[in-house]
Amino acid sequence: MSRFFPRDVIHWGEERLHPLRAFAIRTVEPAGITGVALRLWRAVVFVPGQWWLTLSGVLVGVLFLCGMLTWHLGHFPVRRWPLRALAFLVIEIAAEMGTSTLLIALGRERVGSRPAVWPDWWPMAWQTLWQRTLLVAVFALLLAAVVQVVRRTLDRRASEALHRQLR
Repeated sequence: MSRFFPRDVIHWGEERLHPLRAFAIRTVEPAGITGVALRLWRAVVFVPGQWWLTLSGVLVGVLFLCGMLTWHLGHFPVRRWPLRALAFLVIEIAAEMGTSTLLIALGRERVGSRPAVWPDWWPMAWQTLWQRTLLVAVFALLLAAVVQVVRRTLDRRASEALHRQLR
C-alpha cells in the first residue's frame, strides 16, 4: 500500500509545452479558428460563374478542416478521439455559423449566385451541420484505422528486433 500513498512529498516540476502543442491540445481554439477560417474562405472562393475557383476552394477547405482535426486529435490516444472529435465538430459549426451571421449582416454571405438573407441562415446551418458531421466522422474513423495499423506494424517490428537482439 505504501507505493500508492508515499510518505514523502515530491515536488513536481512544471512541464512547459511548446506554444503550438499547447494550442493544439485545447479544443476551443483550433475548432473556433477552423470554423471562422472556413466560412471566410467560403465567402472568398464562392464566386458565381467561377466553378474552378469554387471547386478548388472546397478542396482546400476540406484539407484545412482535416488537417486541423488531425493536428488536434494527434495529441490524444485513439480511445479519447470520439468525444474530442464531437467537441471539435460542435465548436467548429458554432464558430462557422456565427461567422455566417456576421457575413449575412454585412451582405457578404452567398447562397448560390445571390446574397444570403436572414431566412437562408437555417438551411445553411443544417447543410453545414450534416456536411461537417459526415466529413469529420468519416475522416476520424479513417485516421483512427490508419493510426492503429501503423502502431501495430511498428510494435511488431520492435518486438521482432528485440527478439533478434536476445538470440
